[in-house]
Formats: sequence, structure tokens, C-alpha cells
Amino acid sequence: MIAYNSERFSLVLLGKTNSGKSSFLNYISDQDVSIVSSQKGTTTDPIKKSMEIHDFGPVLFFDTAGFDDDTNLYEKRIEKTKKTIEKADLILYFLSMEDELDDIFKLKKEYKNIIFIASKQDLDIGEKIFEKFESINPLKINLKNKNDRDKFFDKIRSDFKIEDKTITKNLVKENDLVLLVIPQDAEAPKFRLIKPQVMTIREIIDKNATAVSTNLKNLENTLNSFNKKPDLVITDSQYFKEVYNILDKDIKLTSFSVLFSAFKADIDYYIESVKKLDEGARKILIAEACSHPPISEDIGRVKIPKLLKKNYDKIEIEFARGDDFENIEKYDLIIQCGACMFNEKYVKERIKLAKEKNIPMTNYGIVLAYLNGILEKIYI
Repeated sequence: MIAYNSERFSLVLLGKTNSGKSSFLNYISDQDVSIVSSQKGTTTDPIKKSMEIHDFGPVLFFDTAGFDDDTNLYEKRIEKTKKTIEKADLILYFLSMEDELDDIFKLKKEYKNIIFIASKQDLDIGEKIFEKFESINPLKINLKNKNDRDKFFDKIRSDFKIEDKTITKNLVKENDLVLLVIPQDAEAPKFRLIKPQVMTIREIIDKNATAVSTNLKNLENTLNSFNKKPDLVITDSQYFKEVYNILDKDIKLTSFSVLFSAFKADIDYYIESVKKLDEGARKILIAEACSHPPISEDIGRVKIPKLLKKNYDKIEIEFARGDDFENIEKYDLIIQCGACMFNEKYVKERIKLAKEKNIPMTNYGIVLAYLNGILEKIYI
């Protein structure tokens, strides 16, 4: 079976200061990624390292500040660590002699996906750590033994599986012709495609279908060059109305944002939530994962607010960027971007929080289809 899920599996390294987290990241990646020092508080902001584990898939490691960091920046560092935990598909907890067994049992109960590591097996303290926590069967790692790197990878492969998921689901099958409408406006990055576009094209190819890309200006010429109608058109959500008006109405239409809301979010919740606009939702948070400077054609800062204000009176809009997602209870509706920079775990943590606080939440693609009056015509 082809695994269509090209999302990176996130592993977060946790533990007290000097428990071996940074040394392990350097060891496992065979690179000097993190600064290693006996001084407490050496690791400040979480450090990221992406790599590929053979026969498992793409992964992303996060090295975090130690929990017992007693420097002046302790609280800010720990807050960063907590936000990183929200993104974790798997926690790697590095044991130390300062840990209490009762606390470790609480961690084991709180987190379903957690591996406890007794590192420093190349030092005398390593065996003492293992003996203290032998009852939880920690994984022993000797940083001077290259074979332990394979032992760690084997543990990941045997205990965890990256779920087979498909972005396009049953919308694309073998031998289909799929047309992708990719914007070339000021917001598009120079000389490259963005992550959802790359992932979608790769999946279409893996399904033995044909992917053809064009822009809005050249859409009609591209359609006329085909000897048959495309089986599916995937557009950037901001061009829903223009693309819908050009296409024959028997051609299936969706967008990258809509596909990704089903791929790693909760599309039913998103569709139900967007209807709150017609039920009086007026204080709105637009939450964007990216942190690029806003520009004149920005979809989240300019285009969606303009459409909202055109369709509804007395709309109040506030914005959040990156990991900023605080005090959401004051909003009537949250509009999340496509969240291509967030993994599924973190997107669903946001959705979980919104549901707990009874705050409707949707995303860019669903909002744009709804405001253009074509949501029911879009394939999901």
C-alpha cells in the first residue's frame, strides 16, 4: 500500500536540564544541531531538526528547554516547551536521577505516546538511571555505540505507524486528469510551490493519475488544450468564484484548503461553524500559521476581511499569527488558515480547545466557498 501521508511525524524531546536531550539529537542526526553544555539553560527556544527514518517516513525532532531550568527566562522557556508538546506525535522523555518515580508514572498515564529513555549509558550515571527506573522499561542509549541509533529507529518502527492518509481521497483515481490552478500573485513565494501544492501533486502522481498545473490567467487556454475535460480541478481558495464561473458545471471543483481541512482537521465541524456568520457571529479571529509580513493581496489580512465586511454589518476582526492562540473565548468565530505549517496533532489540539470553549471554528477555504455562495457545489 502507498502511504500518502507525507506530513512529518513530530518527536518532542523532554526532560530536566542536562538529561541528555541535546546530545541525543546530535547523536541521532549525526550532526551538531544543538549546543551541548553542562550549564543549565543552554537550550532556549525549541530547536527543530527534520530527517527521514528509513521504512518509517519523514520526522521532525524538537529539542526543548529543561523543566528545571532556574534561569531568569525559565517561565518563558517552559511556555515555549508546553506549546511544542501540543505538536508532539511522540514524546521522548529523558530520565535523570533528579526525576521522581511517581512523577514519571503520572507522565506515562497522561501521555499515550511516550518513550522513556535512559541515556548516558556510556557514563557511570547511565546505569544508575536505568536501575532507578527499570520498572518502566526505559530504552537504554549509549551515545558512543552507533548500534544504539539503529535500536532507537527499530523501536520507532515497531511501536508507531504513520497512518496511511490521502489528501484527495476518492476524488482522484488511476488515469484521472487533475488540473491545479496555482496563483502567481504577489503573495505566492518566489520560484517555488507551497507545501500543500507539492504534497497534492506528489499524491496525484503516486496514484498514477496526471497532474497539470496552470494559473488563473491561463486557465481557459489550458482547458481548451485538453482533449477531454479534467476529472477534478483543485484551485487556490481565493479564486473559487473565478474558477467556478469558467468551468463547465459538470467538472468537479475543490481547493487545497478544503482538501487539507479534511486531511488533518475536522471538515464537518468547519462546515457547521461557518454558518454562524448568518446567525450573528460578528467578533471574529483570523488565525494564520505563517508569519510572513502582510501584503496588499494577503488572503487572511485583506481578501477575507473585505468579503466579510461586504456581506455582514458590524464585523469586528482580530488577527493572530504563528502559535498565538490565546483568550479565544471572546470570539464568536475563529477562521483558521489552511495550516500547512502545522501538523495534524497541533491543528486538532486547536480544534479541541475551540470545542471545549464552545467557539465555532472554520478555515479559509470553507469561508471563501461559503461567502461566494458555492460551498454546496464544492467537492470534499
